[in-house]
Amino acid sequence: MICPYFDFPTYLFFTSNVPPLLYYSHIPTIVISLFVGIFVFLNGKRFLLNQLLLGISVFFSLWTIIALITWTNINSDSILFVWSLLGLIFGFIAILSIYFVYVFLEKKDILLRTKIIFLLLLSPIFLLSSTDYNLAGFNLTDCDAFKFENIFFQTYYILLGVLAMIWILVLLVRHYRKSTVGFRKEVVLIGIGIEAFLFVFFILSYLGSYLTTIGLLKDSRLEMYGLFGMAFFISLISYTIVKFKAFDIKLIGAQALVWALVILIGSQFFFIQNNVNRVLTAITLVLAAIVGLIIVRSVKKEIAQREELAVANENQQLLIRFITHQVKGFFTKSKMVFASILEGDVGDASEPLKNLVKEGLESDNKAVEMVQEVLKASSLRSGTMTYDLKDEDICPFVNEIAEGFRETAAQKSLTYEVKVPTQNIKVKIDKLQMTQVFKNLIDNSVKYTPTGYVKVSLNVKPDTVLFEIHDSGVGLSDGDKAKLFKEGGRGEESLKVNVNSTGYGLFIVKKIVEGHGGKIWAASSGRGHGSQFYVELPVIK
Repeated sequence: MICPYFDFPTYLFFTSNVPPLLYYSHIPTIVISLFVGIFVFLNGKRFLLNQLLLGISVFFSLWTIIALITWTNINSDSILFVWSLLGLIFGFIAILSIYFVYVFLEKKDILLRTKIIFLLLLSPIFLLSSTDYNLAGFNLTDCDAFKFENIFFQTYYILLGVLAMIWILVLLVRHYRKSTVGFRKEVVLIGIGIEAFLFVFFILSYLGSYLTTIGLLKDSRLEMYGLFGMAFFISLISYTIVKFKAFDIKLIGAQALVWALVILIGSQFFFIQNNVNRVLTAITLVLAAIVGLIIVRSVKKEIAQREELAVANENQQLLIRFITHQVKGFFTKSKMVFASILEGDVGDASEPLKNLVKEGLESDNKAVEMVQEVLKASSLRSGTMTYDLKDEDICPFVNEIAEGFRETAAQKSLTYEVKVPTQNIKVKIDKLQMTQVFKNLIDNSVKYTPTGYVKVSLNVKPDTVLFEIHDSGVGLSDGDKAKLFKEGGRGEESLKVNVNSTGYGLFIVKKIVEGHGGKIWAASSGRGHGSQFYVELPVIK
């Protein structure tokens, strides 16, 4: 049925019966969001993060196209059909936004149970979209369905948007605290962008519809301003791509993205017929060009500085490796001399001489271990470390390593507990490297616990295993925790116990764990209150 009193639109959307702001707010945001979404996707099809950004762009563009249809179409059946889809698309945008932030922060896919929660949250909208609980009728006189919208259905999908904002905020705050300084900047930019987008998009859309329904507004043009939130979000996405090479896009592609956005904004002049919109577009174009120029220039300068720094670091690493290899060779040779004396190859040695040689041999062993730590840290830092990953049963593996420290703990009169289940839990690890991880952590707990207890456990979760060590040792201050897993990150109290510590041990452990797709962290109530160390590894399903 055709709505009376309205002109038939030309080119599907264009008519004189709508506010001029409609086209300025809808068409550019559709073009820009789709362009960036497709651009990012084509530059990294296999990356989940890129796929999710494309999903958000597609659903946002679909919602915006539907909004254009409801504003300009005069066929009541068409309007009623697309109007019924708005709540469903709102729900998808909310859930995809949470999913996007999860993957952006964690650098991996979400757990199955989280996906199930997402589906449960969307299920009411799926089930009710095509029923009277969504739209119960249509007003042919005004050519809209505002007074026929179900308030409970409408409130539910808006609450999904509010839930997304709160959920994302919690994720951002939690990850900001434990992120590196460089990544924190990306977290802030993406966080501000997506929160601003969700807030203005959901809230203004809801207010536009609700205030029109109760008669306070003549129409829902307030929702048009909510679309500019996507433009803001896309701008920050583009900035992070250029500034931080996010989404695995090379600089040349990022530069092309910036200037393509400027061209797209300029292309609006071909269809704008309103002077107000011409002025707004001109201002937007000038600002976009200026910001784009500043970004590209600053990034070029930064890349040049990084390249100079990379060359200097590479030369430094080569020098470190050369020196440490040479030093290791010297210590190895002196160990052979000491060993020959102890074995009597050069004649019988007196007991005082043997004791002195044993001390020298022990000192050389420690020195070689120290050199090996420096070499390994250098390899991990430069990315040349490789792993021989194989499927291993984690439970007996951890139990054997933990039991190996029972005698050492007993010599210090420590209470030593090992709780490892007997389940068959497979993980993909380099056995040699992970042996060093678990040995290092347990050895540290035993070494830095003068009295009390050391408790080692392995807890099996649906998708991960969690290795834990709790002790009553020297503990960690806030300052210790801040530098714990960094190169040279030695705690002040730990230095009193082990003056020969290089500070590379936990740095190496962290790099190895991350190389296995796992996470490691530490906790402590402060100095003198013991420490807790955790290693989480994904399991093979």
